Amino acid sequence: MVTIHIPLLLSLLLLCSMVTLHAQTAEEWLQRVDRHMVLASAEYRATMTVHLPRGVERLFRFEGKVVGDRLGMMEFLEPPRQKGTRYLKRENNLWIYFPRQDRTMQIQGHMLRQGVQGGDLSFEDLTESGAMLDRYRATISRETDTTVIILLESNDMTVSYPYRELLVDRRSSLPIRIVNSDAGNRPIKEVAMLKTERFGDRIYPVLTEIRSLLVENKWTRFEIEDIRFGVEFPPETFTRKMLER
Repeated sequence: MVTIHIPLLLSLLLLCSMVTLHAQTAEEWLQRVDRHMVLASAEYRATMTVHLPRGVERLFRFEGKVVGDRLGMMEFLEPPRQKGTRYLKRENNLWIYFPRQDRTMQIQGHMLRQGVQGGDLSFEDLTESGAMLDRYRATISRETDTTVIILLESNDMTVSYPYRELLVDRRSSLPIRIVNSDAGNRPIKEVAMLKTERFGDRIYPVLTEIRSLLVENKWTRFEIEDIRFGVEFPPETFTRKMLER
């Protein structure tokens, strides 16, 4: 005859219920990722290193301002040939100002998917800051004690990355790696978060590597030197007048 110990049974049931209560859905995990990654408003200074297949590297330094997924302004500081080149994003529109020619050009359509300065960071990547939860359906593929793999599928197959796979660190709720795929679910770009820093109650990646999965030995490294969150900008900050000043 089997003897059931009531206190032990209650303890096991309580433990199981606690595990169930603390289990996170894919949407809850993605919401936690967005909480760290989405920039409601910020001002930053960063460098971008573009590594080309032949081993040539190009270094760029710039500063930027962003308000959510709607507004963005970026200005190159180095190298000297690119100094003063500015990018302005307003909603789904993007303009580039070239100071040497005193000329402004609008980037639209498929041109938004071209790499900035020949690198793996596209114009869309550069200006994207919206919540992934608003744009993708999420499912959990696999979980371990330290990570969660989340699969994302967009409702719009015309976007740059209709499919994404996120390897999320349980402790920080940040994606360690993101694999971006095309409409055929073929991986085309990998993003790795190499270093993060804590800013108050927020953890944010400060060193990111974007690597092409279509071209061998081609990658772009993006490093934030300084960043301030929650910045209030004057109304004229994100205008054509400021772009062409």
